[in-house]
Amino acid sequence: MPTPANSITVTAQSVIVAALQEIEALSPGEQPSIEDSAWVLQKLQRLIDEYNAREPMVYSVNFQVFTLPIDTQPITIGPGAAFDINQRPVSIESASLILNNGTPGSNDVEVPLNIRDADWWAGQAIKGLQSTLPTDLYYNPAWPDGQIYLWPVPTAVNQLRLQLRGVLGQITSYSQSFSMPPAYWNAILYRLAVSLCPSFGKQAGPDLLREEARALKAVEGNNISSPRLFSDSPSQSSTSRSRPDFNFLTGLSQ
Repeated sequence: MPTPANSITVTAQSVIVAALQEIEALSPGEQPSIEDSAWVLQKLQRLIDEYNAREPMVYSVNFQVFTLPIDTQPITIGPGAAFDINQRPVSIESASLILNNGTPGSNDVEVPLNIRDADWWAGQAIKGLQSTLPTDLYYNPAWPDGQIYLWPVPTAVNQLRLQLRGVLGQITSYSQSFSMPPAYWNAILYRLAVSLCPSFGKQAGPDLLREEARALKAVEGNNISSPRLFSDSPSQSSTSRSRPDFNFLTGLSQ
């Protein structure tokens, strides 16, 4: 698969060496020992694992379509699961049922499902209630495969479109290359460098901490979107204008 034009591809080795040079545990041109390489690789893996659990570090959402199995509860999602994807999702942001009468095409109808939490699921008295069309979805991010509970349990074959949080791929070897969106290189590099300081008897100086904070801010600023604002005020305009204009001098809406 070609690397996207706006992404960065580096090896784990180059990130590890750069992080050690940032804290002056390595000189330019020097390579870490086998023992140090193994330790820093583990720290890098743990860092990526931590980033993948933090919503502000999630760089994308993916919409994927799956064919629903009938009379199945729960439906597993993850590597080798009923919904087979590379990594079980941290969360499901939205879901909709695709109704196409067995003939996928441009006339498909999508019916949004209600995303529910564990308390809602626990309160359902008849969890095995069946219907051709489910109305609600509860997701349990179990490990290694997540568990999707549809209610009622579907008895008809339809498709399900899920909005999943995209995460960074994990590193499994010292020589592995991995691709990152813009700004993630510094976010990983400087965070790794700071986390290595205690292990190598170093002190994270203000310049290093400043670079770490700046890199994290760049990533999180791209990933965090402003929430939609709604008002139940009776004065909210129902016309095509999104909101009334208010003149603070006269106290009147215009």
